[in-house]
Amino acid sequence: MKLIPDWRRVLSRAWSLRLIELAALADIILNLVPAVADYLPWWLTLLLLGGAYVGRMLAQPEPAKADKEAENANQ
Repeated sequence: MKLIPDWRRVLSRAWSLRLIELAALADIILNLVPAVADYLPWWLTLLLLGGAYVGRMLAQPEPAKADKEAENANQ
């Protein structure tokens, strides 16, 4: 298994991944700490996952083009 050459750039722009991580954290907190459920809305996880979907589709629309550019830069 090998990391892609520009993994730092990808990680810095991966908003969908960040939103998915926040959704998981919110869901864990809501389920493990019932007292927090009064302050965090039940739909927060759904909102974060929807944001991750939109972020992936809109902010990163052409992954194939970026892959081709990275491949050309490495040659």
